Amino acid sequence: MGRLTGKIAIVTGGGGLGIGHGISLELARDGAHVVVVELDVPAAEKICARIQAEGGKASFLQGDVSRAESIRAMIGKVIEEHGRLDVLVNNAGIGLIRPPADASEEEFDRLMSVDLRGVWLCCKCAIPQMQRQNSGSIINIASVHSRATMRNYGLYAAMKAGVAGLTRGIAAHYGKDGIRANTVSPGLVDSPQNHEIIAQFAPSVEGWMRNFVEQAQALPWLIQPQDVGRTVAFLASDDARSITGAEIPVDAGTWIRLPGEN
Repeated sequence: MGRLTGKIAIVTGGGGLGIGHGISLELARDGAHVVVVELDVPAAEKICARIQAEGGKASFLQGDVSRAESIRAMIGKVIEEHGRLDVLVNNAGIGLIRPPADASEEEFDRLMSVDLRGVWLCCKCAIPQMQRQNSGSIINIASVHSRATMRNYGLYAAMKAGVAGLTRGIAAHYGKDGIRANTVSPGLVDSPQNHEIIAQFAPSVEGWMRNFVEQAQALPWLIQPQDVGRTVAFLASDDARSITGAEIPVDAGTWIRLPGEN
């Protein structure tokens, strides 16, 4: 019996091979029935098949977190089919590498619609059911960019800082209803998405990542998607029953390093 046996968990952006993949796997391995919410149907089917092959429980819904009607329909269907919602993981997100003054209004609006507004809307739709249950765990995926950033990432950092602030506000307001809310902020994760981003500006993705690990992290290895997933599974479980409003970095010690110490 896992810590999450009998729990119903939604993971937005839970398909693919990155952080969402790791979260979906680890929640299922801990016993939860994972509802993978994805725009990419083949990716969702692939992760659900893997979970089921391991003996876990998973299903998927096609959903777009940038559209309020899609979110309402998705959460409504989960509650209709399962009668409850125990865990909400807001993982779906997009990136933007652009100097703040160079970004277009359309780029800003698109980034906000997914990375911040989408998180808020999912929480808004899930909280009433969690209030009826007098229980629930919300885990919002931010980034180390929520506190410290670098050139060209200013707008992305703004959205992730907003996610962390929103999470604290939810934790403070809804704790009396038995609802916990926490933020997980990953560092450089070994994922296809990050490989694609780094390839835009580095001649060697492997070389750039190796240098980042050596220069920016305290721990000398690349973070894997399952590292994030295991942290999320802990926060979703009763083992974390007294943790709320926290922002937990899964960053191999990036935040604690001062630049130039080498």
